[in-house]
Amino acid sequence: MVKKISVVIPTLQKNTTLLFKLLDNLSKDDGVGEIIVIDNSTKGLDYNCEKLKLISPKENMFVNPSWNLGVKEAKYKIVALLNDDIIVPERFCSSVAKKMNSNMGCIGCSRRFIREINDYDVVPEKKEIELTEISFRNLHWGIAIFFYKTSYYDIPENLKIYCGDDWLIYKNNKAKRKNYCIQNQIIHHYGSLSSGSVEFNRVLHDEEKIYRKLTFSFIENIFSYKRDFSGFRLNLLGLKFSKKFSE
Repeated sequence: MVKKISVVIPTLQKNTTLLFKLLDNLSKDDGVGEIIVIDNSTKGLDYNCEKLKLISPKENMFVNPSWNLGVKEAKYKIVALLNDDIIVPERFCSSVAKKMNSNMGCIGCSRRFIREINDYDVVPEKKEIELTEISFRNLHWGIAIFFYKTSYYDIPENLKIYCGDDWLIYKNNKAKRKNYCIQNQIIHHYGSLSSGSVEFNRVLHDEEKIYRKLTFSFIENIFSYKRDFSGFRLNLLGLKFSKKFSE
């Protein structure tokens, strides 16, 4: 029996060619039961398919609140949060769902298998997906995230754009659920069409600080070694040393 998936895609419609190509792909995947598009561009979506459920907010909700809403609206037990700027192989969602069980945390992507889009018409060859356990995310992990709804934790309201994927990993780690990376499957990625823009750099800095306040305990803030998505930090009685990972 094919596991049914609710796919959630927030979009600003900055590249409708890629978005529509992704929607065409998903509409042909028999494991995808519905495609929830949250149109943060607020201009309407010139696309129709039987699986499409369009949510049109009055203003840009930003990505993390869009994820929260999309998961709430999803009618199937398995949910996929997808970027609007990726090209995936045929039946990609079904292939991931076959590897899933309800005891898992979240499954994301491995930076080792992400390739830049050079040709919109090239679809990655479908491979046998492998999963490896992770404790924190790598770059690009969050461009496609899969989970059972029971493993989703609403992202705090003061995190609008960044760190939503880190929050999901953190909460599932706390719940003793294992999180994973998809290996052995190439995914083509255009590069962020929204949250990676220069104007969001200040927001990134602010939301990283908020995330750390939410996830660091008092003891960790005075004496700890912590490794996460961006690097590591060593705190020794208030003296802080840090190193950023190169991307």
